[in-house]
Order: sequence, then C-alpha cells, then structure tokens
Amino acid sequence: MSKIARTIVILTIGLGSAARAQAQASSGLLGQMSTLFTQQVATAPTPAGTGVVAHTGQFTDDPRTAATFLLVSQVSQQIGSQLTNFPLGSSAGGFTYGYDSELGTFQRTTDTFGPLFAERAATIGKGKASFGMSYLHAKYDSLDGKDLGSGAIKFDLFHQILNPASYVQGDVIEADLKMNLTSDETAFLVNYGVTNRLDVGFAIPVVHVSMDLTYHATILDFATHNVSPTTHVFANGSKTQDFTSQGSASGVGDIVLRGKYNVGKSGRGVALGLDLRLPTGDKDNMLGEGSTQTRVFMIASAPVGSRVAPHLNVGYTFASGGTATDAVNYVGGVEYGISPKATIVGDFIGRTFRDSLRLTDVSSVHAFQQGPTAPTETTTLQSVGVVTGNLTSGLATLGLKVNPAGNLIISGNVLFPMNNAGLRTGVTPVIGFDYTF
Repeated sequence: MSKIARTIVILTIGLGSAARAQAQASSGLLGQMSTLFTQQVATAPTPAGTGVVAHTGQFTDDPRTAATFLLVSQVSQQIGSQLTNFPLGSSAGGFTYGYDSELGTFQRTTDTFGPLFAERAATIGKGKASFGMSYLHAKYDSLDGKDLGSGAIKFDLFHQILNPASYVQGDVIEADLKMNLTSDETAFLVNYGVTNRLDVGFAIPVVHVSMDLTYHATILDFATHNVSPTTHVFANGSKTQDFTSQGSASGVGDIVLRGKYNVGKSGRGVALGLDLRLPTGDKDNMLGEGSTQTRVFMIASAPVGSRVAPHLNVGYTFASGGTATDAVNYVGGVEYGISPKATIVGDFIGRTFRDSLRLTDVSSVHAFQQGPTAPTETTTLQSVGVVTGNLTSGLATLGLKVNPAGNLIISGNVLFPMNNAGLRTGVTPVIGFDYTF
C-alpha cells in the first residue's frame, strides 16, 4: 500500500508541477479578466492611435474607473474561489470488511458499494486499502444567475473629468463580459484501514482550467452622437469593438488529507470525519484556493436490510488565509442495491459559504450634455456590483456503481445544479473506478 501511494504522489506532483510551471510563464488566469480590461478595453486607442477632432478619449483617469477596476478584480476572485471549491468524490472504497474471529477471515460488512460524494460510517477494515480515480468535465454557465456567455455581466468606464469642463466627458464605455470557462479534474483517491474503526486517506486532484474571454465594448455616446459623433471611436473606426484573450493552466490542485473514525457498529451507526485541504494548487491560475481549510463532520448511516443504505453528513469548514470563507456542509445520500453486482446511488450536496462575495445588479444615474451649451440630461446605466453575504449552493447526483469482477468497482454518474447561486455548472458527467486490496 505504501509503495502504491508514494508512486501516485510522486507521479502526480511531478506531472502537475511541470504543467503549472508552464502556466505561470504567462499571466495567471485569475488576473486575465483584469488584465484584458485594464490594458486593452480601458486604454483602447482611437484610429491610428490618435484622437479624432483633436481629442483622445481618456477612460482611465476618472475616480469611478478605479472602482470599476476593483470590481472586475473582485468578480474574477469570486469565480476563481468558487471554481476551486468544486466537491471531490468520496475516497472510501466500494467494499468494507470486518474481521470475523470465529472464522478467522475478513467478511464484508456492507452489501452496497458506497455513496458518490457522501461518506458512510462503515470503515474499510484493518489493513485493507483502496485506490480509486474519478474524472469530471465541468462547463460553467452562470454566476449568481448572470449568464456567462451572453454578456449579462456589464462593466462601465467613465470619461475623465476635464478642466475646463467639456460636454464630451458625458460619454461612457460599456463592456459586456462573455466567458467560456471549463475545467477537467482527475482525482486520485486512496483510503487505508489503520484499525477496524479508523480510516485514513488522501485525494490528489489534477486540474486543467481553460478560459476564453471577450469584452464586447460599446461607446455609449450620449454627449457626442449629435454634435461630434466621431469624437470617441475605437481603432476600427466604429462605436463597438471586441477584445479577446485565451488562457489555460494545468497542475495539481489542493490536496485533501482525510480521516474517519467509526464510533458505532460496522456498516451502520455514527462516525466522525476530518478533512484537511492544503493550499497546494496554484491560486493565480485557479488551480487552488490559496488557503488551508479544515472540515469536521459527523456521518450517520442506517442501512435498511441489505439493499437500502441512507447516509447523512453534517459539518463545518474552517478557512484560514486567502479568500476562502467558512462554510456549513451537509450531504445526504442513499444507495439501492439492484443486484449483488450493481448499486444505484443518489446524493444531495449542500454548502453555505459565509460572508462570500455575491454578484448583484446595480443601477446608476448618469448625467450628460449633448453639446457645450445644451441642458443637462440624465439616463440610467445598468451594470453589476458585488456585495457580501451567505452563498448557499446545491448539487444533486445520480449514478450507478457496477462490480464487473473481483474487488473492482466502476462508476458513472451526473452532477446537476439545484439553484443559481454562485458559479453554476451545467449537467456534469463523472466517471471513475476504485479497487480494494
């Protein structure tokens, strides 16, 4: 067991470190939104790099622009933090054993093959070990109900205040964010029975994140469209322009160390769990959270006969450092053995992150003049802002575990979101296997 575990760790960290080093050679994914916005959208040149009608638009020096730059950074941090907190599967093996002193052999203590994301109270058995691997591909489609692909997340850039004042400062640049964000995660899962009551294990995720960004920028020429319509244009000579960038990163994510102690009878009763999530992933490239997270939780299992096995996990996560926040965790699941070789599994994963950043709609009144002597008019701008509050997300899973031969379990399931809170994925397929030694 120890040789297998060491080999997995060495190979995984070696491959992940090489990939991460390649990603760090370019700007990090976490800063990609801000870099594109501040270095291209906000400083977009006019045709030939000079101003039209002896004027170069300045949309970087207004005090409100600094607030917009901060907002873009906060939204990026929000996306990165929630992406790296995607739940890992259970590391417990599909088979659990207890030693029968009368027979002098190990006997199975459960008839079903274990939950997908919940933990069950039953331990694997003293001296027993399991190795598993799971793979999932996730595409993120919205943030707090705002569609990531449609430009629903809007940022405004304001013209600097001129001295002497000029009506041209009433124009605004509106930048609509369009993001294609995906992640692929392969998790290596190891579990070992120290005693009949105590299991220890670890999970090593290897993550690939890909991000394609487009800011569809539009010059809202409230002030100049009648008197001097060519005052503010982009380099392409029009009032709209797309600014794009692409990036990806790969490497080891945040490694999780796990422990479980059963305080009840084998296969049922109550167990206490502890997860320690280490900041081993590269936060700048959305591969890790950048903070240490400690989750303590209680596991309750109560098999009903040989076919039905419900589970309930309730816990709390303490976050230390970085941008992570404390969270309340709750997972409920049930297994149903449709045959000795197959188990249907369903889980519900709920998490409430405390004092997390949340995206919100913002309306602001903007004043402008349509010419140097025109009266002051107003319009309402629609954009986004961030607030701090609790974020409750829910995921449901449904899948099948099959035992084709020996102690091998193959699983396939889907994850689907139950609400629009936070960074939301579409339907996410998950495949995996585990083998008990």
